[in-house]
Amino acid sequence: MAYKLLYGLLLVANISYAQVGIGTTTPNAFFNVATGQNVLFGYDLSGSGSKVQWNAAKSAFRAGYINGTQWDSNQLGYYSLATGYNTIASGDYSIAMGFSTTSTNVRSIALGTQAVASGPNAFALGFNTTASSDNATAMGNNVSTADKTGSFIMGDYSGTTYANTAGNQMMMRFTGGYVLYSGDTGNQSTSVGVRLTPNNNAWSTLSDSTRKENFRSVDGASFLQKINAMRLGSWNYKGQDVKQYRHYGPMAQDFFAAFGHDELGVIGEDKSINQADFDGVNLIAIQALIKEVEQLKTENKSLRQQNGALKSETQARLDKIEAALQGQTSSQALTFKP
Repeated sequence: MAYKLLYGLLLVANISYAQVGIGTTTPNAFFNVATGQNVLFGYDLSGSGSKVQWNAAKSAFRAGYINGTQWDSNQLGYYSLATGYNTIASGDYSIAMGFSTTSTNVRSIALGTQAVASGPNAFALGFNTTASSDNATAMGNNVSTADKTGSFIMGDYSGTTYANTAGNQMMMRFTGGYVLYSGDTGNQSTSVGVRLTPNNNAWSTLSDSTRKENFRSVDGASFLQKINAMRLGSWNYKGQDVKQYRHYGPMAQDFFAAFGHDELGVIGEDKSINQADFDGVNLIAIQALIKEVEQLKTENKSLRQQNGALKSETQARLDKIEAALQGQTSSQALTFKP
């Protein structure tokens, strides 16, 4: 009787391979459900509860708990996946995982807690993140792409929600600052990079004297001569609007030719200018100008002193002449002695 019941349910076990088939007499895996059949581990395919379910018509998989109708057939996207608590993946090819995450558009992905991916090809990751536009990405905490196409936003664990303000824009909020390393010395404390400290608006370049070696002095006067020989003026990058995107400055090739080598090695390269090196060249040139100005001040002071002495000597001679003229008022003939 038991055998007939199992056969009636089309459940077949292949003893030699320990395979079980439901809806098929030729299982091809340890547990094989026939094509086109829904699978449920739980109370009901509709409504709330803890469950694992497979919707064959839409090739959609769900696992976890829902408190409503989030996993009813009409809310399942084709070829979608949702796991966790109250997750919704109603967009075709979409994924929602975690706590109350929602993916409502095609190829959208939402992972984390209350993350929402409502734009096509959108990706939301973290806590209270919203990727609401086409091909947008929101990561971290309390950030939104604000319906700006192609935008990208990241946020730290701050309370205020920040949002993109333009399409194809990258925005990041990290109130503890930013640190970017461009090299690895094997020790984080000695690695090279840049830093943007909290509440500041410009990058700080590593310049700690204890992190530097092989110091060499330079001839500031020669720097002035090299700068004087450089091509300086205004220009724009090729392909950019000449009316809006003009710049001032040197050419990288000229800068590298002038300052790209010292007695020990190479400084920079000929396609770009390192801002720290640019600042260094400017400071060296300014220092050379200060020295020249101080020298000119000294020379000018000496000239003023000499001029003052000449004026005093000339005035003394004029005084003598005037006195002599006054003493000879009755005489028509005057004798001048050198």
